[in-house]
Amino acid sequence: MPKHIHIEKENKTAKYNLEPIELVKSRKFTTAEISKIRILVEENLELFKNKWDEYFNK
Repeated sequence: MPKHIHIEKENKTAKYNLEPIELVKSRKFTTAEISKIRILVEENLELFKNKWDEYFNK
């Protein structure tokens, strides 16, 4: 399973793979919101990858 994160807000969902950064799916987020989310993923990539490793490699 590739490293990924899920984003949820109200009735909106999205999933991004982290290596490489890639939108896998999105439901109800606008194009502008998806762009902002991608920027946040890029800015916090190392944190997300570290947290993934902590959680799944216990």
